[in-house]
Amino acid sequence: MRERPEHVQGSKATKGLPRTRPAAQRSGRKGGRLEILRPITTIEVVKKTEAPAAMSTLHDFLWLLLACAWVCAGCVATSPDPTREARPGPVDARPDSTRSVPVDRDTTRRPSGDAGPVQALRAAYREGAYDAVVRRIRSRRRDDSLHSSASQALHVLLGRAEQARGRHAAAIDALNTARRIAEGEGRATTAIDRALGDSHAALYRWPEAASAFERVLGARPDDRAARQALAEVYRRARRWSKARAQYARLVRADASNGRWWARLGQCNLGLNQTERARRHFGKAHRRVPQSAEVALSLSRLHRAAGHLDAARRVVDTTLTHQSGDPRLWRRRADLAFERENLKRARRAYVRTLATGDSSATVYRRIGLADVRRQQYARALPFLRRSLQRDSSHARTTLYLGVTYLRLDSLRRASRYLQNTIDQEASGPITDALAHQGATYSRRGNVSAALEAYKTARRLRPGRAELDFRLATVYDEHYRDKAPAARYYRRFLQAHEGGLPELRRYAMSRLKALRPTLHMQQGPASSE
Repeated sequence: MRERPEHVQGSKATKGLPRTRPAAQRSGRKGGRLEILRPITTIEVVKKTEAPAAMSTLHDFLWLLLACAWVCAGCVATSPDPTREARPGPVDARPDSTRSVPVDRDTTRRPSGDAGPVQALRAAYREGAYDAVVRRIRSRRRDDSLHSSASQALHVLLGRAEQARGRHAAAIDALNTARRIAEGEGRATTAIDRALGDSHAALYRWPEAASAFERVLGARPDDRAARQALAEVYRRARRWSKARAQYARLVRADASNGRWWARLGQCNLGLNQTERARRHFGKAHRRVPQSAEVALSLSRLHRAAGHLDAARRVVDTTLTHQSGDPRLWRRRADLAFERENLKRARRAYVRTLATGDSSATVYRRIGLADVRRQQYARALPFLRRSLQRDSSHARTTLYLGVTYLRLDSLRRASRYLQNTIDQEASGPITDALAHQGATYSRRGNVSAALEAYKTARRLRPGRAELDFRLATVYDEHYRDKAPAARYYRRFLQAHEGGLPELRRYAMSRLKALRPTLHMQQGPASSE
């Protein structure tokens, strides 16, 4: 039986060809070597079919023609299409530098519409590129094709970026625009109102800030952050009653917050309710004993009420947490100084210096403690350092004079004591004596008035107005007008160009007193 040709691998029409054996079957050994048999070709098939025995019948002839036809059809099917290779592809008019190249398709879902640019701007805002965000939003916020939601988002983002840049007026404009858009669309404006409140508060626009935070609380009554912001606005605006009401609600919601108790105490201080303030600061101190601000406020209230031991305990408690705070050491020293505990006060003042407070007052207090303890040589360097930092304080020069006096340095003692007298004389004491003299004169106590004016004149000998006041007292209350005339002349000589009204009066009185002075024989009465 003849073999029927089967399909040859790689062609579409090879039915009828002899089956090709696998390479493993076509290889064999001949004479001890490996021989590779070549595959059967179409010509060999044709040769085999030309055998005399195979062409004996018409059936074999037709079978041969059919096999040849199948072989030709397979060759045509597997050959390349010359017209397809020669056909030119579409010409790309773009330059080579911009011609697209095939890449893998990106299957990531991208936001559609206006959401993509908004998200990109938000990413830039989170990275801190505020200037770029403002510039890009301002370049496209007038785009009419933007949806209202996208326009609102852009204006909110613009406001936030301007806030971050410190330009709160521009932030308010952008946020107000976003709020109008949101109201027109019926959307919530809570976040926008909160941002508006922050910007108004930064510009000290307390009524506008309070209105914004009140709108937030109108929508979210339990929002503690908004209520705290509103309370802070009222506190900074010194609207103590409203601030106290808000902080009272906050401490009712969370009684463990020491900061809110301290703010409540400050509001009560603003309303002159010191006892209630002391109670609230006490609650704050129990919750936050490490707060130096709370300790200083509470100790000040205890000190004003005369409870020095309670004030000291408060400061000592906070010093265990904040041992490097010079304010606490200064308060600790002041409390000891007031109780005449000079040794403890000096030690606390030295710690105050060590922690950073090198003011003139601290040096002076150390020197005063040493002077009171009769340690004069030890007090000198601290008093000198205090005088270097502040030469206007009379007590420093006074204690320097006393110290040099105790150390038998009389020349230096005299110099510093005279400086003290000069400083006190140039201060308010002379004005007080002058006003006291006027008071005595109007009450008819002439001798007391003269004594007050003369004491002030000894302290301030160059103050010519005192000569005028003495002249008027002698002129009004004494029959002997010689002292009055003498003081009028001193005033006119010392103040030739000043106090024109007093000068005119003094000259008119001297002219009026001439007949009286002429009739009064003998020397003028003494003072």
